[in-house]
Amino acid sequence: MTSPDAQRVIVRDGGMEVHGYAVATDGRRVYVVWEVASGRRRQRSFNAETVFVPGTTLPWAGVPIPVGQLGGPYRLRRR
Repeated sequence: MTSPDAQRVIVRDGGMEVHGYAVATDGRRVYVVWEVASGRRRQRSFNAETVFVPGTTLPWAGVPIPVGQLGGPYRLRRR
């Protein structure tokens, strides 16, 4: 997956919920980028089983990031 294919996702991991964009994956881990209210961008890889595509029962409520700003080489690191 590359940044033009970025998918809005919701991550539920360890008591936190992140609404962001999946920008890379290796099948087991998903690299997610999101923006917080202060305008800072965060990025982290998560186990794929904690990443969900939003729907009507779980709507996406993140801060929109233009696709052109999601670019960059993302490397998945083991956690």
